Amino acid sequence: MSFTIYHNPRDVTMAGEAIQGVESIIVSSGRKEFHAAGDGELHESVARCTTGRTGGTITLLDAGAAAAIAGRTGTLAFTWTDARAQADKAVTIASASIGGYDATVARASAGAVTLAFIAEVAPIIH
Repeated sequence: MSFTIYHNPRDVTMAGEAIQGVESIIVSSGRKEFHAAGDGELHESVARCTTGRTGGTITLLDAGAAAAIAGRTGTLAFTWTDARAQADKAVTIASASIGGYDATVARASAGAVTLAFIAEVAPIIH
């Protein structure tokens, strides 16, 4: 499983609707593992990577914005600046589905809201 953290993404949308105040987006991609061994085998006779899996989290400061997009499905899209290339990159993740959210409220500071998502396809960066 590998993951990428996108700090300060801009123009974040879910199913075409803007999401304000996004601090970061973490995207993870990997493949499920399938293992099997027969009687008396010391090593697995079958070891394969099967279907891909994409998911991650969106972190923002506004619990109201999080509640408004919880449960939505569609394309998650955003722009982020690649620090190495110093160029803007567009990231799109089709068929994304956002679950519920976890809100943390800290005393005398801004709270953070984290939304988990899964997707049927890998992210496309262009």
